[in-house]
Amino acid sequence: MKPFGELFQPGCKIWLVCGGTNFGDGLYHLLYHVHQHGSISKAAKVMGMSYRAAWGKIKNAEKNLGFKLVETQVGGEAGGGACLTPQGSKLLQGFGEFREKVERAVTGIFQETFAGE
Repeated sequence: MKPFGELFQPGCKIWLVCGGTNFGDGLYHLLYHVHQHGSISKAAKVMGMSYRAAWGKIKNAEKNLGFKLVETQVGGEAGGGACLTPQGSKLLQGFGEFREKVERAVTGIFQETFAGE
């Protein structure tokens, strides 16, 4: 049998808890795609969810967090769109950095634990 260090890869899920909202990978990726595409509709499509579901997740998170994550602009000549608020951008960036650090730490602990086995 292969050593566990070769057989397995580490994995973990992380999230932040605030009130009734868990800010984890799902909301992180949704906000990331809103930021990238400038649209909740396009972000929802990329993630394989309905606009209504995406908008509901954002509104629920905003209600529980107590601040807006996304600003929207209704259509018109310039077309509609969405962008992250300063607080939304800060949360997106901070959670991204936090995820990376946790993943590096988990990988290091995994290697230390299973290196000699």
